[in-house]
This record gives sequence, C-alpha cells and structure tokens, in this order.
Amino acid sequence: MVKDVNLRLANAADITATGQQTAVDTEGGFRADVSLQTAAITGTTPTARFQVEASIDGGSTYFHIGEFPLLDGADDDIRIMRSVYVPKPASGQTVTKVRLAYVITGTTPVYNDVTAYLEPMLSLAAKETDVDLAEGLAKLT
Repeated sequence: MVKDVNLRLANAADITATGQQTAVDTEGGFRADVSLQTAAITGTTPTARFQVEASIDGGSTYFHIGEFPLLDGADDDIRIMRSVYVPKPASGQTVTKVRLAYVITGTTPVYNDVTAYLEPMLSLAAKETDVDLAEGLAKLT
C-alpha cells in the first residue's frame, strides 16, 4: 500500500520518553484512519499511551481526537488502526494541525521503529462532497 508521507505522524524512530511528533497540516473536516505500528519494545515494565491530537487554532491549543490502547512490552510488532474525525480549522485559520502524542513509562523503555499515518477516508456522501475532499487533499500534497 502506498502511503502519503505528507500525512506521516511518526517517522520510524525510536521513542524513549513522553512527548509528541511534529504536527502535519491538513484541510480538516474529514474522517480518517490513523495507523500505528511498532517493532520491538524493550525496557523494564514499559508502557505507552499514544494519542492523536488536533489543533484548529494554528497550533496553540491541541485537543484529543483519538487514542490507541495502552501498549506494553508484550505488544512487540503490533499494527493497529483507529478512526478519527479531523475538525475543520477555526475561523481565520487555513489548516488543522494533527500530531501523535505519547506518554511513556517504565525503566529505560524503548519503543522501536514507531510509525504512524493519517489516512483520509472517502465517504459515501454526495459526489460533490468527495470531489471537494479530493481537491483539498490534492492542494496539500
């Protein structure tokens, strides 16, 4: 499957501490699947909570739009997906920012090769709605 690297929320890097990835800019106003994949998980009692956050005000305030189940050391080589709704930007803004945030606990935890993508879904709405979505996504790429 071809992935749009412009909507990559996490970039195949090791995650060892609580934080967040750089946000991606989207048009907003669409449903999407967020996929998350990890390789080996090491450390003593490692746990991780991965959340999808959005900002409609240009990146000043982020709020929770989706979440994955708590992952621990037994979840090596996992790939999971969740559906989210990406809201339209606030008045005066041109994009909605979306990012992956995470809370990591344990002793020397390492979540290897974490990758995540935001994959917009086409709807069963009127054809004009999907045309607008397709044109908006084309402008972002």
